[in-house]
Amino acid sequence: MALISVLRETVQQSAVPRYERLVRFIAERARQDGDTFQWSARVTTGASGRSIGFVTRVEGFAELTAREEPDAMIRRLFGEADGTAIVETLGEGVSGSTYTVSTIRDDLSSQAPPEPGQASPLILLTRIHATHDGGPGVEQLIRKVSEAATKVGEDRQILVLQATIGDLRNYAVAQSVPDPALLDKQATVPELLLKAFGQSKGESIFKEGTACIEHVETELSIARPDLSNEG
Repeated sequence: MALISVLRETVQQSAVPRYERLVRFIAERARQDGDTFQWSARVTTGASGRSIGFVTRVEGFAELTAREEPDAMIRRLFGEADGTAIVETLGEGVSGSTYTVSTIRDDLSSQAPPEPGQASPLILLTRIHATHDGGPGVEQLIRKVSEAATKVGEDRQILVLQATIGDLRNYAVAQSVPDPALLDKQATVPELLLKAFGQSKGESIFKEGTACIEHVETELSIARPDLSNEG
């Protein structure tokens, strides 16, 4: 079972240049050494501010639990003294950090997970937190949005993740955006449902689905190969 882990750090604006410079330095060393510890870095901008996510894919919990911690990897690459100094300097600019592990919901997705280094440069990421018993309703809404896109001929390639470590009510819908101009033409979810199913049914689908959502937030996620070690 493939798992996606994301270490997401919110960096103070004043510390961003130093933080990125250090991460770039780490990534360059890892690539130079052909290190097996791999990750894809993405910068995300949304209502919660600017954050940097380090995304890794592993083939199950055995590989996940055997995986080296990032701080240990840095100390191994640079030695105990220099590695500790780098870790401490990175931490000085971080105002918040989260770690999630999710499964890929193939039954809700319309695209396969990308290979390392092949993810879309730009992703529209919708983060959904379901109500206490709203998971099935959220999943039905995701299915109906995909069905509506197919019916009207709108190309929405999505990958759906659901948390397996952390709050199980968290979903992430990642839509690949090959051209940013497509977002200017893309219908909103209510508009798409109305266009595909008509006013009465479209409004009903949207109302029933959103009633199962406690919180939803949309973000733009940009790939940063310079901060990554993708093999």
